Amino acid sequence: MNRAIAVGIVAVTIVGVAAVFALSGPAIEQPLAFNHSLHVEEFGAYCTDCHLYAETGIRATIPPLAVCADCHDEALGESEAEAWLVERIAADEPIGWQKLYSVEDHIFFSHRRHTTVGEIECAECHGDMASLTEPPPRPLVPISMDTCMDCHYERDVANGCISCHW
Repeated sequence: MNRAIAVGIVAVTIVGVAAVFALSGPAIEQPLAFNHSLHVEEFGAYCTDCHLYAETGIRATIPPLAVCADCHDEALGESEAEAWLVERIAADEPIGWQKLYSVEDHIFFSHRRHTTVGEIECAECHGDMASLTEPPPRPLVPISMDTCMDCHYERDVANGCISCHW
């Protein structure tokens, strides 16, 4: 009987670990090791300086090359990453950022509704990106229906299906 229990525990553990890895998805690799901490803490950048429509649009947007070019049309430092970026800007070649956060196509999500109307800080849904020295391989905060529903309940805002599922 003890052996059967041990085998059962091992099997449940293996299935549980496999489920965690399967649900977390593959790691996302960015083409550039962007240092949020350097830009936010040392240079005083705000989320909206690069994610242009986080307060006014449905999508916050991945920063376009022109945003980087505002400061990096020539190298400011000695890093290989910045040299690579300056080369991209000079050649007018997009960086190729990979999307870290997303919602399913059947869900309507507006950044403006959440940041401007709801006055929710970026870090609440995206985690403390501002302190990171390199891009995370996965979202810092899991975005799920439960997460969203809990937030809506806490704030006493519309929580019916039609609010998000159009």
